[in-house]
Amino acid sequence: MLKNFSQISDALKYIDEHLDESLTLEILSKKFFLSTFYFHKMFSMIVGKSLAAYIRDRRVLYACKMLCNTQKTILDIALDCGFNSPQAFSRTFKEIQGVSPSEYRSQGYQPVIITVDELIMKFTNRLRGGIFLNPNIIKRDAMIIAGTHGDGAQTQDVWNTFAKLCSEKPLHNALSANGYEIRVCEGNKCTVYVGHCVSSKDNIDPAYSVFELPASKYASFDVYVSNGYESENSAMDEWLKTNNEGYSERLINQNAHYCVEYYDERFDGNEVNSIVEIWIPIEKG
Repeated sequence: MLKNFSQISDALKYIDEHLDESLTLEILSKKFFLSTFYFHKMFSMIVGKSLAAYIRDRRVLYACKMLCNTQKTILDIALDCGFNSPQAFSRTFKEIQGVSPSEYRSQGYQPVIITVDELIMKFTNRLRGGIFLNPNIIKRDAMIIAGTHGDGAQTQDVWNTFAKLCSEKPLHNALSANGYEIRVCEGNKCTVYVGHCVSSKDNIDPAYSVFELPASKYASFDVYVSNGYESENSAMDEWLKTNNEGYSERLINQNAHYCVEYYDERFDGNEVNSIVEIWIPIEKG
């Protein structure tokens, strides 16, 4: 395993230094003397996402830095970060950051780029069953979630109802197949909403529940499902109490706590490498 970490560490450093070049699975596996199958398997296990997703995210992060610290045009930044066109760059950038490159530049964000050595420490801690207390701070526009809802203690039943409803009355305006689980707790009552993000509330079958997530900043934690949630929940609570940035939990409807579980292509049931993102809404002051 140590050898694998060393090879993946070297690959991560190489990626950072060659973001403007073609970085395919075939090129990288050959460079680090591994089969494409084994390189992909080890990279996904250690990093927690596919090679393509990691490279995409890293390119956007360095683009954020250039937008804040240089006067380069968006076209030049797109090419410097390995995108084939400004259109592809802008589309991918907004998917990840929630705003366009020009909006990001005008708002004066200052991104924090974690070094490869810090990333390796982060991935090591994850694989040991811990959670790294340095979540990604993300911003998301308001979202409309169409699905089903019910008692927070009966979450699996709510998901089963949603799956049945989707098979009978498909959501034609779902933005993706990714799943959302929103838990809203007020006093002793916990309600769970599950579903897909849709483009609008128009023409949604009335059998669906609709939950509108407000625009927000979130602390986004990656959680390995096979390790359970108990230690991760405690770690997230600890981060809220001790983070140096001054973030505190943001409530909904004035006094209700909520969080979002986000299920994308990295989620694979209870398999050892299965990951769920947990978003904790945050604000300053």
